[in-house]
Amino acid sequence: MIFHIAVCSPDSVLRSRVERQCLDYYARRDDACIIEQLDSPEALLARDDAGERYELYLIELTASGPAEGLQAAAQLRQHGVRAPLAFFARTPAYAYEAFRVDAMQYLQISFRPEQLTALLDRATEPEYGPVIPVTTAAGLRALPFADIEYLECTHHIVHFHLASGEDVASLSLRVPFSEVAKPLLADERFLQPHRSYV
Repeated sequence: MIFHIAVCSPDSVLRSRVERQCLDYYARRDDACIIEQLDSPEALLARDDAGERYELYLIELTASGPAEGLQAAAQLRQHGVRAPLAFFARTPAYAYEAFRVDAMQYLQISFRPEQLTALLDRATEPEYGPVIPVTTAAGLRALPFADIEYLECTHHIVHFHLASGEDVASLSLRVPFSEVAKPLLADERFLQPHRSYV
């Protein structure tokens, strides 16, 4: 998979440092990433206006203009961007405002490499990864693909066997099992060895 990441900061050294670590991180996962370095919130919003979307937005809140980064993030959310978004800042003073625009993380500069790695882990899997909605007797659940070990269909009920050991049973199917399995089979992590298993 290829992850597109926007790194927005006027500091070219910070942008390059983040880019290097992201490239190393995804190379270790046998994935790829494309980093777009942007020097201002205005440039980020211009890319959004041009229809460019990313899997992760990393925005610096500068000491001279933190409101610009926060406003850009708010505008992205208003435009329907649901991808994970995180902030870098030299002070914790703007953390509350950052989480008001649904930030997943707030890193204080100078952050350690393992802090950025943890951020990338969260942004990649499983919390922000693809999910499949499952209607159960207890209500609707969204199961991350990364948590699913296998599916088993018996007597029109799909059992989602999770890595945690939990078995999530769907309500009785009104559609063929192949329809339920279709989004998983579109993901390279899953295959169908038998008509009742994925």
